[in-house]
Amino acid sequence: MSHRPPRLLRWRSSTGFIIATAWISFFTDYFLYAMIVPVMPTALVDRAGVAYEDREFWVSILLMCEAAVAFVCCPAFGYMLDAAPTRRMPYLLGLIFLGASMVLLALAHTIAVFIVARMLQGAATAMVAVAGLALLTDSVSTSNLGQTIGYLGSAIALGFLLGPLLGGLVYRVAGYQAVFAIAFAMVGIDLLMRVAVVEKAVAERWMQTHPSSCLPSRGEDGCTSSDSLVQQQQQPTASPTRRPSSSSSATSNNDQHQKPAILLIIREPRVLISSGALLIHGLLYSAFDATIPIFVESRFGWTTFGAGLAFLPSAITALFQPYFGHLTDTHGPRPIALTSFALLPIPLLALRLVTTAQPTHIALLLTCLTAIGCLINLCTPALYLETQSALAAMEARDPTVFGRKGAVAQAFGIQTMAQFLGLFLGPLWGGFVEWRAGWAVMTGSLAGLVGVMVVPVWWMGEGGGMGLLSSLGRVCAWGRKGKTRRGLDERAALLGARG
Repeated sequence: MSHRPPRLLRWRSSTGFIIATAWISFFTDYFLYAMIVPVMPTALVDRAGVAYEDREFWVSILLMCEAAVAFVCCPAFGYMLDAAPTRRMPYLLGLIFLGASMVLLALAHTIAVFIVARMLQGAATAMVAVAGLALLTDSVSTSNLGQTIGYLGSAIALGFLLGPLLGGLVYRVAGYQAVFAIAFAMVGIDLLMRVAVVEKAVAERWMQTHPSSCLPSRGEDGCTSSDSLVQQQQQPTASPTRRPSSSSSATSNNDQHQKPAILLIIREPRVLISSGALLIHGLLYSAFDATIPIFVESRFGWTTFGAGLAFLPSAITALFQPYFGHLTDTHGPRPIALTSFALLPIPLLALRLVTTAQPTHIALLLTCLTAIGCLINLCTPALYLETQSALAAMEARDPTVFGRKGAVAQAFGIQTMAQFLGLFLGPLWGGFVEWRAGWAVMTGSLAGLVGVMVVPVWWMGEGGGMGLLSSLGRVCAWGRKGKTRRGLDERAALLGARG
């Protein structure tokens, strides 16, 4: 740490700027992902020499490669973020992966280069998802976390909304290379934001060693944008500076003997249920990513730009995620998630009825996609907040369970890994099933899968069925312990009488 604090420290470490940085990183990553989707089928034929009838197969392969790399990277990145002194360097590493993937995609003329580029993009997406969520959890109070995660959902929505539109339009007007001029401009803006941001814990250390740097100027509010928020919004699973100093030596000793945090987290039923629900979300997203562009082209005769427009209705619904997050903060994760999964099979089943290019069928397709997007986005903040609540409950039972550094990033890494597993399986379920058995079988099977998931979602939360089971287990354990104690007391009394 240098002798002088960074310039504009209060502003760069403010909650608003941290949220804006995470928002830009999510928007950039998902914008670039979505920008490629409508362009990829044509680019594979024109640049990589793929046969026209094999486009759907190779689009599915590319999506699977990206999701597979993200699936593998998520737990590793989660551990890296929790173990690193700050989250900044891993966060920047994700942007390096993203920039490299854009360079390769811009230069690609073979299937192998396309695959490597998508794999790098998968690594970048994994880092953005895990690091961004961890950074927000360090900076925002639990009571507002659902709404804040909703803001990230709006970034994803705008990325998915503008990406296909601009990608398809620019590709049609100016060609393939012009698409990546937009990509490099977005990466540059993202780089400036990530370099500028200062974490709350780092800012707090600067303010402790240089209190004079926080003296308010005339008409300013001093350090309220950073240090007061640090005091008001401390998180139990955040960085070491957020833990009580009196327990640091004890937790340091426990760190050497405790199990890895990730093994403890995956044994928590609430985390497994929310992760399973996110897996379903990822599967639905990638199943339609792999099938909708080909479906609307073959059934409706739409162009690449029209395929991008097909994603517009579902993307718009994610703009309401801040409100959906507020509902989660108000009512809790369980009722929101249960409502979402109970209603999702209805529009999925209705998609079976879309067969021809009649106006009524086109309207039905867009209506169903809108409803699916709305229900998925309604549920997303609830699932992430459920994991954070589960971690808080684990630490309430044992404050040293995760050691001195906590496990926020590793928990989000598990959830993001589950979502990317869904993104990996989606092209298999969607693209290959639709290819072999048809559109009706594919959409009907997705509806059945979501319907089955309603049962475990009912057990979410402390107040759900899983909470009742946990309470019953603790009562039974207490009863067995009490019986054992009474038996020992009776035996001691009997031996005393004999003596």
